[in-house]
Order: sequence, then structure tokens, then C-alpha cells
Amino acid sequence: MAALLPRIASPALLPIPRLPSLAGIASRLLPTLGIALPGISITIPTLLDDIWEGVLRAVPKNKVSHSRKRMRQLANKGLKDVNSLCQCPGCGAPKRMHRLCQNCLEGAYK
Repeated sequence: MAALLPRIASPALLPIPRLPSLAGIASRLLPTLGIALPGISITIPTLLDDIWEGVLRAVPKNKVSHSRKRMRQLANKGLKDVNSLCQCPGCGAPKRMHRLCQNCLEGAYK
């Protein structure tokens, strides 16, 4: 396995286009501005580079628990009240409108 890794990782087999980094673009567009404080010197491109590195590593640190995942997925998706009820003309039991009455249907099967 170790013998395969150098062949797979060689640049001749897998040409990867080099994309300019954010720090490289910022250094060409913005002049290097140094904020001079006693003992502290911060340049803008390195600050942008640090922010960009933090964005690339923005991943969750722990697995989301089942209860938290379900709470997020089912937020405001609860059961709704049934408002379309009426009286069955055959037996007088409550039933949903435009549906068969379950009491009458069970009586027909017996």
C-alpha cells in the first residue's frame, strides 16, 4: 500500500490546477498596510489569510445527538387540527367530510 501512495500522489499523474489564494489576490490588489503598535505589527494580507484558514476549517466538533437533530428537523411541523368534521347521515357519528363513515363501513362488512 505504501508503494502505491507515491505513484498516486505524483503531480505527473494528477495535474491539479493551482488556484490563487485569497491572501495572494489581496496582496496584489491592496498595498501591504502595516498597523504599527508598540511591539505589534499586523499586515492586512496575513489577517485575511488567517480568516480564510478559519473558514476552511469550519466543521462541527462533535456529533449532533439524535434528539437535537430531530428537534431541528421537526420544528413547526407538528400535527394540525382537523376542522372538516360533520355528522354521518346514516348513523349520526362524527366523520370527516367527503370520507366514508367508519362505523357504517364496519357494519357493512359484518
